[in-house]
Amino acid sequence: MTPASELCRVRIDAAPPSVEWAAGREVAVPRELLGGVTSNTVDLRTLPQPPMRAAADLRLRAAFTDTPPLSSRLPFSYQRVPARLRSLIARRMGRMHDREGEWAQFPGWPLDLSADMLADWALDVPSSARQPAPVLLTHDIDSPEGLRNLVDRFLPLVEAHGASITAYVVPCAWPLDHGLLREVAARGHAVGVHGYDHANRTPFAGETERRRRIAAGREALAAYGPQGYRAPSLLRTARLLADLAPHYRYDSSIPTAGGPFPVPNNGCASARPFRVGAMLELPVTLPRDGSLLYLGYSPVQILGLWTSLAADIAASGGIVVLLTHCEERFSGSSAMLGTFSGFLEAVARSRLFTWSTPAQVARDAP
Repeated sequence: MTPASELCRVRIDAAPPSVEWAAGREVAVPRELLGGVTSNTVDLRTLPQPPMRAAADLRLRAAFTDTPPLSSRLPFSYQRVPARLRSLIARRMGRMHDREGEWAQFPGWPLDLSADMLADWALDVPSSARQPAPVLLTHDIDSPEGLRNLVDRFLPLVEAHGASITAYVVPCAWPLDHGLLREVAARGHAVGVHGYDHANRTPFAGETERRRRIAAGREALAAYGPQGYRAPSLLRTARLLADLAPHYRYDSSIPTAGGPFPVPNNGCASARPFRVGAMLELPVTLPRDGSLLYLGYSPVQILGLWTSLAADIAASGGIVVLLTHCEERFSGSSAMLGTFSGFLEAVARSRLFTWSTPAQVARDAP
């Protein structure tokens, strides 16, 4: 199989023990693995096992955003556009994305576990599923408002459930409040690096400039011992991940199913840690708060979606990675704080899950 192999979306009617968790799910399968089957439902027990490389090929098929979006090509940083205006534009763009079939061909929306299904099918032994599934709470801190809200509004909710968070902080775009960052660390939470200046240029810069930005971003937050990186707007290239490897234990920039943002049809179709060269990748497995809001989901709908998808991920042996923003226009509003709190409560009362952190998952990864 090659990365360009034609994919067919099929529903798994029946499966061997190694992939029983996928029975009833719709997945994307390279056509050559279907053995001439033309039905939209398949019994995997009747088909030859795929080669081990099939899952790796599928994970990387849409994993990178190699074409710079408009925000990366402006003559000035798009961050200079007022935040509320950016949100308004994004929401209008989200309303325009009403043809899901165009922007969720692969990976499918809102969750696609095709690569994990292929991995277990090829291995032909029951998955070493983590039970309970690790739940990782992560926040992208894009502004002083986000950092303030993290400390005042989010940490008390998280700490009440005995959990901890990882805050990915933009290091070189605004004056950092080290008093607040020290408080975050002192309360047992982790600080990661969120790009350089959130101008969306680092992944597409030349080698010298890209490496300069990576080194400068880490240095700005070196006092907090950052172990992980998340690319702004989840814009990532293979070159970026290769240059991150000497500086970080893991990256968390590739969504399981990206939907229409940052570009249509992007993601890895996996909810499990995997390696891209020397870099360990912890995929963002739940749909992001910004994407859901831009697409018109209500806070109540978002809570239902997060909780149901988290259960699906747990059943598949994946990790649950939640990405939220702390600004008022994202998850910092009273309604979305209620959604976040509801998700924490759902996780805390379920035996399917256990609180974890990116650093802990990275330590346990092979």
